[in-house]
Amino acid sequence: MSRHGHAFIDRALYLPKEWMDDPARLKAAHVPSDVGFATKPKIARRMIARAIAAQVPFSFVAADSVYGTGEIETLLRKAGKGYVLGVASNHVFRSWGKQQPVAGTASAIAQSLPKKAWRRLPSGEGTKGPRWHDWAYLKLADLDASEYNTPLPGNGRGVF
Repeated sequence: MSRHGHAFIDRALYLPKEWMDDPARLKAAHVPSDVGFATKPKIARRMIARAIAAQVPFSFVAADSVYGTGEIETLLRKAGKGYVLGVASNHVFRSWGKQQPVAGTASAIAQSLPKKAWRRLPSGEGTKGPRWHDWAYLKLADLDASEYNTPLPGNGRGVF
């Protein structure tokens, strides 16, 4: 995104696993022979890795809970990129290196935050107008990207 607008820089075809067992369906849909099944998280990691390798300028990635937090989070942290990754309400967090420890499910932690910690912000236009979400930031650890790459600024892992 720039002041001139948005542009797609990559794309990947997601195919449901059951399609891979139906050669006629693949042929009818003109699916290239080198396209196989990959989960959405795997496709996302490949696209992010390509953007990093091509030195595409971006500062963060936002993804919903289907993409998980493990491998995608590590990939982004090593590249010194910010991220907002959705998690299920039962996802468990434990802080470390903090004076006042934080632990529990995302739901329990969110419910324990004071009302003033939350901010309602739009995430873009939907088919029925702006999509509004409630956001809160809670730093769970002090992570320094220099551990992986010295010229990049540190990013702290937080719950949103």
